[in-house]
Amino acid sequence: MPRPRASLLDRANRMLIVVGLLAAVLAMGAAWLAWQGVVNAYAARGHEQTLRHYQAKLADTRQEWDKTARRIKAQIEFMRIGELGAEQRVARLRAFFNAQVESRAFEGVLLVTAEGMQVFSIGCQAMLLDSLNMNDLYVRSHCSDADTVYAITRVPIWLGKDGHGMVLFARALDNGLLTHLARGMDTLFLRQHGQTLASSLGISGLAKPIDENLNGRLEDGETLQATLSLREDDGADSSLLVIRHTLDPLVSPSTVMAGAAVLTLSLLALIWFGLGRGMRGHLKEIEALSRSAGSFLVQFRRSPAVRDALDKLTPRADEMGRLGVALDSLMEEAENRHAEQAAHLQTLDLLEEAVVELDLAGRITRVSSGWRKVTGIDADVGGQVLAEFLDPEDTPALTALVAALARQEKQQVSARLRLAPLGEEERWLELRLVRAAGGKNGGDSLRGVLRDITQSYLQERRITHMALHDALTGLPNRVLLEDRMKVAMRQAERSQRKVALGFIDLDHFKHVNDSLGHKMGDQLLIALSQRLRFHLRSGDTLARWGGDEFVVLLPDMPSIEAIREVAEKLREATGAALSVEESEFNLTFSAGFTVFPDDADSGELLLAHADRAMFYAKAQGRNNLQFFADMAHKGLGKKEIYIQQRLAAAIRDKRIVNHYQPLVDAQSGRVKGVETLARWYEPDLGWISPATFIPMAENLGLIRDLGEQVWHQALHDMQSWQEHELMLSVNLSKRQLFMPYFTEKLLEDVQAHGLEPCRVTLEITESIALLDVEYAAERLKELGEAGFRLSIDDFGTGYSSLSQLHDLPVHELKIDIAFVRRILQPQGARLIQTIVGMADTLGLATVAEGVEDANAAERLKGMGVGILQGWHLGRPMPAEALTAWLA
Repeated sequence: MPRPRASLLDRANRMLIVVGLLAAVLAMGAAWLAWQGVVNAYAARGHEQTLRHYQAKLADTRQEWDKTARRIKAQIEFMRIGELGAEQRVARLRAFFNAQVESRAFEGVLLVTAEGMQVFSIGCQAMLLDSLNMNDLYVRSHCSDADTVYAITRVPIWLGKDGHGMVLFARALDNGLLTHLARGMDTLFLRQHGQTLASSLGISGLAKPIDENLNGRLEDGETLQATLSLREDDGADSSLLVIRHTLDPLVSPSTVMAGAAVLTLSLLALIWFGLGRGMRGHLKEIEALSRSAGSFLVQFRRSPAVRDALDKLTPRADEMGRLGVALDSLMEEAENRHAEQAAHLQTLDLLEEAVVELDLAGRITRVSSGWRKVTGIDADVGGQVLAEFLDPEDTPALTALVAALARQEKQQVSARLRLAPLGEEERWLELRLVRAAGGKNGGDSLRGVLRDITQSYLQERRITHMALHDALTGLPNRVLLEDRMKVAMRQAERSQRKVALGFIDLDHFKHVNDSLGHKMGDQLLIALSQRLRFHLRSGDTLARWGGDEFVVLLPDMPSIEAIREVAEKLREATGAALSVEESEFNLTFSAGFTVFPDDADSGELLLAHADRAMFYAKAQGRNNLQFFADMAHKGLGKKEIYIQQRLAAAIRDKRIVNHYQPLVDAQSGRVKGVETLARWYEPDLGWISPATFIPMAENLGLIRDLGEQVWHQALHDMQSWQEHELMLSVNLSKRQLFMPYFTEKLLEDVQAHGLEPCRVTLEITESIALLDVEYAAERLKELGEAGFRLSIDDFGTGYSSLSQLHDLPVHELKIDIAFVRRILQPQGARLIQTIVGMADTLGLATVAEGVEDANAAERLKGMGVGILQGWHLGRPMPAEALTAWLA
């Protein structure tokens, strides 16, 4: 069981005791140090005063000795004793000193000439002779059977015929002198070389031990020792005057410590009963808050007891009051979060999603109640690895994701995984995991959501299949085919093998739809696709290109011969009768094949070459197949191949330019508008016909880029002709017309160039309009409602009926050039008159193109054609030339 933790109050009491003990120790130590400081300061001041006193005392004593010596010298000079002869002088001086009372203050006198010759001496002569050549004021000498330090006084004197001399007086620093110098209770000692020579205590003081290291320090708390050197240089031979001075007694250490103890105890009592009481009161309030918080954590609800504890604190204006307000706010927020979390969990249960928590090793630590609904597992899964519940094939993927989160390579991951198989049913799960701090056992953990996506995943797979496959036959569509082409070419480059691509177009299949209906045609296409697929390898691809066109992709082929064998096998398989609804049909096809890398090095060129070979097969009488390489060897279509290879670069480099041909009002002769015509000039080929490069652009998938280039250049040029109020006619291809959001894009472009849609005529061929009347009518209606004028180009070549024409929301008919050229023939004139009459009936304008002479222009004008176009009225010209022509 965990050891019970002490309360804050118990810990505060122990802390107060420890702090009190530490404070007592510190206070006692501080008192002791303060007392020591006072004592040391007292001793220093006493030491300084003592030294000053005895320095002055010694100076006064020496001054008295000097005065006495000078008086004696003055008497000798007055009595002219120094001028006498040597014997007389000695006798008179001896008598003089014996008679003088003052001279007895000195223990020895020595009289010498300037050259140092002794004239007279009395007393301790050896000591005086030793000091004759010395300047010391104090000299130690051995006289009267004892070592004594003598004070030397030097006085100059006149010696008559011997000239100047010197009188030396010696005064012993003995016990008597020290007794005379001592002040009060002071004791003086004269020491040299660690030996006491004299003492104010007399002979008894000579044996008293003296510690010279106690200089300036107290001994026994009262006695202060000071040391005074008798030599100014304070050398090793200096005589020392040791003074032991008794100071006035200070307060005893025990008294000081007792006072400190009393003060400390008083302070501790104040802290304990003052600060401690207030602190214990606050701690009791904190304990009440702690109990309230613990109670709240159990229920996540503020019970009446909790509210009562908080209500006692919140009115206060101090920190406890602010703490109570903050805690009340936190509890309210936690209540709301808890309720919100519970609601989220209930919502997750409704959504049949499970919340999981894993450790960094992928073991389950916690799951929500939705786990059973999502996985169907009712047992306790705590501590088990999540990967154990998955399909073995998906286990490595989950392990790698968990490892990436554990190594912090990622902060969030998601994956689609399968549960371990339960019978034949396959269940798919979506798992999303994030790394989060503060797991169940501390540290980081992995948290996420697990949901069942079986139905949505299967639906997604169905949608993906539909996006990549033909809805009728189930064969791959263009998107999937192009992807497989890229893969096949990459593999062929690595393996040095070949890839074949074949375009297959059924012969006269339109007759089947027209005679038997589209339903039977669809069934025939399904049956044919199944037969062709049966004769292909598993790695081959048969795709539906559109309508009755198929594309076959043969990857990993060893040789051209093998490709020819497969192609011939497919042709023979098609030749056998097909049974559909108890009827038999014999179909044939025309096919064109090309080979990678022999014929082309890109998917676009493969498709273009196969398409060209297929058209060549149709030109050879249908029901046969052709290889692009055979065409190239025979020299067929070399110019077209060369043009095709240059086309993409020409579009990219904008070498295909716009020319404009005037549209003239047949009645007034005024220019009503211009038609945009794409023109391409190559230096080595000259002008290339649009009839050549525009179909190529459509087959190569470049028509969109070419069309946009022509369209934007035309709008740009029209801005400079707005003063002429011209109409602009632009041709549209099939692919452009049926592009998504085509109308919206045209409107944006027109508005960006400051033009109005009503001044733009969009021309589509009759064959395009009739390709899918219902869909074409819908797109044309959309363009008409946007404000664009619509024209049926090359009218009369598409075999449209009056009812079909009535369904198309167009504004004008453009009579094909083939009819205009036959206008001088009776039959041609009747056809044109019929078209004009039909247009008038439907309320449509008419345009005749290919007007090459004035006679044709007058005939068309007489028939009621509204707009004329042709070389007779104006040739196609660049924008600059048209600007000059209009001027």
